Amino acid sequence: MSYILPGLEYDLDVIGSDITKGEYVAISIANAIAWALIIFLLLFALSYAKGNISLEKIGSGGVLELSFLGRLGELVDASRWTIMGGMVVFFVFFSFFSYYPRILARKTVEDVDKDLVYALKDLLLQISSGVPLFDAMVNISKSGYGVISKEFRRTVQDINAGEMQERALEKMALRTESEFLRRTIRQILTAFKSGASLQAALKSVIRNLQQYQYSQVKSYTYELNLWVLLFVIISVAIPSLGITLLVILSTFGSISINEGFILGLLAFCIFCEVALVEFIKSRRPVTHM
Repeated sequence: MSYILPGLEYDLDVIGSDITKGEYVAISIANAIAWALIIFLLLFALSYAKGNISLEKIGSGGVLELSFLGRLGELVDASRWTIMGGMVVFFVFFSFFSYYPRILARKTVEDVDKDLVYALKDLLLQISSGVPLFDAMVNISKSGYGVISKEFRRTVQDINAGEMQERALEKMALRTESEFLRRTIRQILTAFKSGASLQAALKSVIRNLQQYQYSQVKSYTYELNLWVLLFVIISVAIPSLGITLLVILSTFGSISINEGFILGLLAFCIFCEVALVEFIKSRRPVTHM
């Protein structure tokens, strides 16, 4: 299974899960099968209620003394679309469960970058006050910096378990997907090896991170104007002017407008509005400035 889902083990490690890759795949398959069975039974019940599948019709084509396998084959043939629907549901849910750790890993990166500036400022303040780096990391791990505190807590635990401080920091750099946290750790390790000032390295990382977050917010404000215009078109122009234009065109006999068509158009506009709002929320930069 490792060649099918190559990045799953890394994503599970990023989110700090204790479940192994094989266990997660087995749980995903079991959940996907459960959802597929539920959808299959619902579709089968609806088809049976509508009369599309009738047990009395099976075997009534001429020979009543069909064997059990023959009746089973006709039942499968009669419910082939229901079975295909269940299979589609299985693959959809299995794909979702397989990709879900990647979603959580990206959310973890956003949470790291959100609190990283304040955590680094706290770290810089402590080091500038003469606090050793290990004690500063212990204080950061006990502070309320969310995922940052959890990452430093794991690093402190590795050091307390007997691992070298440089090696524990390297493991944190490999474990995280935050580029700025990796850059911070590289600056700390470089300062250790070269004897350079750790305060200057942290100040440089903080300044670059603040500039990056500012550029993200500025780019988002420019991008937001386009999405607001598109939202106004979907929510105001299409339901009012669009329906008016369609009604005028219907007088020439090119198209026919009825109540169902208008309700369907309104439902489509509402769906597009909700989807656009969720898309705008996903594009919003996660920063604390």
